[in-house]
This record gives sequence, C-alpha cells and structure tokens, in this order.
Amino acid sequence: MIEASTMEYGDKRMANVTLSNGRKELSITVDNGPLARTEKLYRGDIRLFVGKKDVTADVFNCRSTEVVRADVYSLSKATMWLQRAEWGFDYGMAK
Repeated sequence: MIEASTMEYGDKRMANVTLSNGRKELSITVDNGPLARTEKLYRGDIRLFVGKKDVTADVFNCRSTEVVRADVYSLSKATMWLQRAEWGFDYGMAK
C-alpha cells in the first residue's frame, strides 16, 4: 500500500510518502530545508518500521538518532529491505 500526505507550518512545507508491505513500512519525508528558504522540496530522509518499532538503525547500521538521508542508494537499500520476508528478529540486511 502507498499513502501520502502534505503539511505546512508557515513557510515550512513537508510531504511524506509511506510504502507498506505487511507489517513493514518505509517512510520518506521531504521538506524545503531547515530554514524553509526554497520553494522546492529537496531534503529527504528515510525511516523504517516493523509495526511500531523503528528499525532504521538496524537496517542501515547506524545510531538510532542518526538521520538517514534519502538518495538513490539509501532508497534502494530500504526498498530491498521492504521486499524481504520477515525472518524472526532479523530486521537488518543480510550480514
């Protein structure tokens, strides 16, 4: 399933797209930058969830507070993860 939404807070504009596969969810958010200086939505980040659990750090091998920027490589890795069947507690990519 694919869902999308948009938000505006003053000059700050954001769009979010969520792709779901069973309990897994890939969330991509894009905005118009930290100071809302541009018309274009250009800065994106990715979060991954299984149910309500954020597994982004497990999949991308990073700290849980780290931002995973959306680019062609991170999006490729995230969509491959989304397509994988769930195998117990193995939420990351094959090691």
